[in-house]
Amino acid sequence: MSAAGLVLTVDEFLEKSGPRCAVLGSPIEHSLSPELHTVGYRALGLDMDYFRVEAGESRDIRRLLRESDADVRGFSVTMPGKQAALELADLATNRAQEIGSANTLVPQGDGQWLADNTDVAGVASCLSYLRGDDPLQGTNAVIVGNGGTARPAVAALAAAGVSQVTVLARSERALNLQAVVETLGMKFSWSRFEDADIAQTCADAAVVVSTIPAHAAEELAPALCSAAGIVDVIYDPYPTPLLSAARAQGVPHADGLRMLAGQAEEQFRLFTGHSAPEGIMLDTVLRAKGQD
Repeated sequence: MSAAGLVLTVDEFLEKSGPRCAVLGSPIEHSLSPELHTVGYRALGLDMDYFRVEAGESRDIRRLLRESDADVRGFSVTMPGKQAALELADLATNRAQEIGSANTLVPQGDGQWLADNTDVAGVASCLSYLRGDDPLQGTNAVIVGNGGTARPAVAALAAAGVSQVTVLARSERALNLQAVVETLGMKFSWSRFEDADIAQTCADAAVVVSTIPAHAAEELAPALCSAAGIVDVIYDPYPTPLLSAARAQGVPHADGLRMLAGQAEEQFRLFTGHSAPEGIMLDTVLRAKGQD
C-alpha cells in the first residue's frame, strides 16, 4: 500500500524516517490530503511521503510537535484539532490569530513551530474563480453558518474588500463571528434561517459562502441562490444540493473541491518551499470524486 493510503498512530508516524508530512485528525481515514500532496511530490520529483495520522486530541498534537525529528516538514490539521494546533504552536501568523484556529503547522528549524490557516487561501481561490477580474471591493456578502470554516471565510472576504457581512445561523451563536468580522474592518449583521427576508438579504449580496452541511443548506437553496454568486465549501456529497440548484438557475458558483485544492496548494508551498504545478491538485480531487 502506498504511503498515501496508510492511517498511522502517533507512535507509528514518529518511528518513520525520511522527509515526510502528515494530516492530523480524528477520524482521518477519508482525508484526501495525502493524494493532493503526493501528486505534487511526484510532479516535482520530491522524495517525500505524506501520511494520515489518527491524532485528534491536544496531547497527540503536543507530542508530535515535541518528538518529531528534523525530517518532518509539516502537519496539516483537520477537526477536531484546529484550535489546539493554534494554542500549542510557538508562533502564529496574523490570519491564524485573527481566525482563532490553525490548519497548518510548519517547523521553523529551531525547535519552534508556526501555526497558519491556509483555509483562507482556499476560500480566496473560490472567490477568485467566481469573480475573475470583477472585484468585491465595497460589496455585501453572506456567510451561512457560524462554525470553524466560517472564520477563514470571513478573513478571505475581508481580504477581497467586502465591506459588510451578514451571518445566517440557527441561533444567536452567529454573534460568535461578530468580533472577527469587525476586527477585520467589516460591518456585521445576522439573521436566523427562518427569517422572512433571507432571500432579499442574499439578493443584495455579491456572494454567499455556505459552510453548513449539505442537507441543511438544501432547504435554504432557493433563497441563497438569489445572490450574485455561490461558494459552497462542502464537498460531500458532490455536488451538493446547493451547487446543483445554483447550476440549474445559472448562478455562478465555486465548490468545496476548489477550496480543498486551494488550501492544500498553500500548505504544499509552506512545507516544501515549492509551488505545486498549477491545477494539478484540483484535477486530483475532481478525479477522486469522479468528475474528470
